[in-house]
Amino acid sequence: MLSPPGESAPTAIICGIFPADTFPTRDSGVVTVHLMREPGLNERRHEGDAWHRAVRARLALTVKRFDAALPIGVKLAVPMICIAVATGGILGITVYRSEANRIRSEYTARAFLASEEVRSTVVLHATAGQQPTVNYAEVQDHIDSLARLDPSILRIDTYEVRGQAAAVTASSDHSRINTFEDDATDLADEIRAVHTGSVVSHDDVVGPTSAVHMTVPFQIAGHAPFAVAIHLSAADRDRALAALLRNFIIGIGAATIFATVALVVGLRVLVFRRIELVLRAGDRLQSGDFDARVDHVALDAPRDEMLRLATRFNSMAASIQELHAEVEVAATVDQLTGLYNRRFLMETIEREIAQARRHGRPLSLIMIDLDGLKQVNDLHGHVAGDAAIRGAADALLDVLRDSDFAARLGGDEFVAVLPACDEVLLGRVLERLQTAATRQAISEGTACTVSAGGAVLRASDTAQVLLDRADAALYEAKRAGKSRSRLAA
Repeated sequence: MLSPPGESAPTAIICGIFPADTFPTRDSGVVTVHLMREPGLNERRHEGDAWHRAVRARLALTVKRFDAALPIGVKLAVPMICIAVATGGILGITVYRSEANRIRSEYTARAFLASEEVRSTVVLHATAGQQPTVNYAEVQDHIDSLARLDPSILRIDTYEVRGQAAAVTASSDHSRINTFEDDATDLADEIRAVHTGSVVSHDDVVGPTSAVHMTVPFQIAGHAPFAVAIHLSAADRDRALAALLRNFIIGIGAATIFATVALVVGLRVLVFRRIELVLRAGDRLQSGDFDARVDHVALDAPRDEMLRLATRFNSMAASIQELHAEVEVAATVDQLTGLYNRRFLMETIEREIAQARRHGRPLSLIMIDLDGLKQVNDLHGHVAGDAAIRGAADALLDVLRDSDFAARLGGDEFVAVLPACDEVLLGRVLERLQTAATRQAISEGTACTVSAGGAVLRASDTAQVLLDRADAALYEAKRAGKSRSRLAA
């Protein structure tokens, strides 16, 4: 506690560690000193975790929105089409490669057979002895004959290989005969074939023409190593491969289109059509058509998921219809008497008046009130009063036609609407009502009679005016001594 000069009130200095965004304050003689500090590692880690959670939440929301925006047909069809195309592509590529290898093997075999024929000729015309020789004139004649008979043979060469060099001893290209070559690049296949003792084959080019280049090594006792090199035209092979590739692409495209169409049609018939049936039934149910059902083949325990969904929808719709009927009854029917309630009366009377005027028919209305209900409640209790109300309702129903309807207006008041009822018929109904009410009161042992007032619709009457006229006639009947009926003027 410190007292600044000239001041009697002490000042408290409170020291504490606070966030960096606060500042010193002075209020009522109290000075608070805040020591500034930077956020620590835990705070920065917490902020980083919060940022990552926010990013993940935003990404999840974006994925959900995208998923909701796509129709189920797209979400089903696209992966299945991709799988079908990928599967067909893999199978097609496998078949294509197998067929392409077969075509290449055929041309390689042709080149090998021609090389073997030349090799056999060289072996046939070779002589042994102290100075072994080969009759290359005969070999050359044979090579020329092969070149004339088979235009696909672009060039045939025979070599005697000595170390890393070779001499052309016979060739379909006469300018090459008796030439000596030591170019390692040009003779790489021949040298490798001789040294490895294996056939070397690969694609090559002779002038403007693509060719299959095959080198076949062989050895004759007493002679230097030999090699036969043949260049066989690959034009026919390349055309066959191009046609195969073209047919492969067309086949894959046609198969993809066929698979897509079949998949779409299958999904449409087996899945989407049933989904649409459920959606249409749902729209009808939402619009208030409680008879809406999904039309499908009824099965006791369908294994098809869409049929199971349709069955459950129908069960749900039936339950909603039953519940709606119960709610409708509760909203329009008086629970004590079973008659319609005031709400139903006010909604229906307007419609009945409009129909009467449209068809030029009369319309009458009766308003009824129980006489002496308070005394029955006071003497016998409300149970007896309720029984008297139900008795009056039963009496009213006894005298009405099927086309008429009655409603409990409230308390001990009732209203009956009689379509196609003129003043003469209304008077007869009122007489029968008094008789039925008296008989009902006697049978139940109550002293409750009824007073009634009737009114016939006039051209200028609204629903409220018609009710008021019947109410005025009712009270006129009560003033006349109760248990009476009166007609409005």
